Amino acid sequence: MRELERIKRIIDLVSQLWTYDHTLTLGRLLEKWIWTDWMASRGDIFHPEDTQTEQRLHESIKRAQASSSSISELTQLQKDIINKIAELWPHVPDQRFGQFLSNYAFGHFMSHPPKTMLHQSDETILQALQQCTMK
Repeated sequence: MRELERIKRIIDLVSQLWTYDHTLTLGRLLEKWIWTDWMASRGDIFHPEDTQTEQRLHESIKRAQASSSSISELTQLQKDIINKIAELWPHVPDQRFGQFLSNYAFGHFMSHPPKTMLHQSDETILQALQQCTMK
C-alpha cells in the first residue's frame, strides 16, 4: 500500500506550482515543469513514481519562485479540478499521480497519443473527472 499522505502533499504542491504559471492548463503545467524529460524518453505519464513526482514538484516550485516575481490566485476552474482530484484519488490510493490522471482525467494512454494527451483543455479534464463515479 502506498503512503496515503502523499496524495494531499502532491495535490498541494500542484496547486502551489499552478499559482506561478496559472495561464497553463493542468496538462501543460505538468508537462512543462515535471514530465518533459520523462515523456521524451518514455512517452507517457503513467509510470513515474510519486516520490519522483513529489521531488520534481518541489524542484519546480523553487525554479518558479526564482523566475517569477508574483503568484496568481487559481481560477475557479483550476480550483474545481484540484478539488475533484482530491476527492477522487483517495478512492484509488494505490495509483500513482500520473497513473490516476492518465486513467481518470486525461484519458488512458492507449486511447490518446501519449505526447498529446496532456494538451486537453481544463474544461475537458474537469468534465472527465466529473464523470467518474466511485463506489
